[in-house]
Amino acid sequence: MQSEAELVNHLNDVIVDKLKFQTYPELTITSKHLDLQKMIKQDQLRIDLAAINQLDSSIYFFEAETELHVKHPAMYCNFCDYCYLVCPDEAFDSLPSETKRQQVSWAEETGLGIITISKEGALRKRLSAKQQSLVPEVRKDILRMMNKRYRIRFSSVPLWKRSRKDRD
Repeated sequence: MQSEAELVNHLNDVIVDKLKFQTYPELTITSKHLDLQKMIKQDQLRIDLAAINQLDSSIYFFEAETELHVKHPAMYCNFCDYCYLVCPDEAFDSLPSETKRQQVSWAEETGLGIITISKEGALRKRLSAKQQSLVPEVRKDILRMMNKRYRIRFSSVPLWKRSRKDRD
């Protein structure tokens, strides 16, 4: 079975090469500008892989787990537009059907998507993430943290917030 690091590295390669995302492995968000204690009862959070879509500037978070446990990654939903749990195919496929149904149902209710990766490297989107309602102050701070690591060289205003005038 793949390790979390192997899952993240493979996913990173795919979304950079094929989908042209700009990625940020192990992005850490601190309480410097956000009250994380109030939001998640922690002083910081670290996401395995954060990414920004160059086309529409949507922010994605991917949390890798070697098993299908959706509760932990769900805490990241308030910090991105789309949040995914990434796990090996065999971790998903080997679960008893009732447990799998409960996990997928819970993920769907929270808006969390599920991606699995086979031993051969094939990605399967088992459940699409729902777009979260990202608070503007949170978006600003996530973009600030991304820009600290590598400069975003395209518009970071989400496509759905751009006016017609801005596109001309």
